[in-house]
Amino acid sequence: MPILLDITINLTVEELLAAQRQREHRPSLVAVAKKAIALGKTLFAPAAVYDEFEVRRVAGERVELAVDGAVLTVGPMVHLLAPAKRLLVAVYTIGPELEERVRELHEAGELLLSYMLDCVGVMAVGKIGGEVGRLAEERAAERGWGVSPGLSPGGLVGWPVQGQRELCALLPLADIGVRLNRYSMLQPQKSASGVIGMGPGYEEHRVGTVCRYCNLKNSCWRSKSTTQQIKG
Repeated sequence: MPILLDITINLTVEELLAAQRQREHRPSLVAVAKKAIALGKTLFAPAAVYDEFEVRRVAGERVELAVDGAVLTVGPMVHLLAPAKRLLVAVYTIGPELEERVRELHEAGELLLSYMLDCVGVMAVGKIGGEVGRLAEERAAERGWGVSPGLSPGGLVGWPVQGQRELCALLPLADIGVRLNRYSMLQPQKSASGVIGMGPGYEEHRVGTVCRYCNLKNSCWRSKSTTQQIKG
């Protein structure tokens, strides 16, 4: 199955602070943000494994795939995949080193840098997800199709994190150093999984988000209207 390793992750201070809704770009805060981004670049080990699967049918709350009776139990939002003829399924990661450094910094009392570096990791995973989305867009465009939003177990209402077991069974996670723990969580922690539907029935040609359906819409640090102010 295809694996992406040559993934460039570029982040700016403006992106990092804007994602945290930091209105005041104090010099001390900017300095820590720069340090976190520079440190993150030394720790990223981006990788993604993915494949395409033909959709046999969407029935009830499940997507049935034309491969060894595989199914994805997506839940009540399965209608988002109803137009799909094929699914691009992916798991991606930045590796374990950043998370380990976040822990070390926290234990050393460097709380602001630890927090900033953790945010850098979250955004880096999102950047890889963006590359996967562009790949789906290109493949759909070659067929004259559109695409669904990106959907993920544990993020989409009604598709619990346990759904990662069905999804991850479709891909060789070990090839990119990822595994599922007993709680159906991906390890390393800065990893993600998801699917994108492709088909002629989709009107959109860019992979969007489903934030309004997300289980974390009220707690996501990216979408909070206010952010805890951290003194630099």
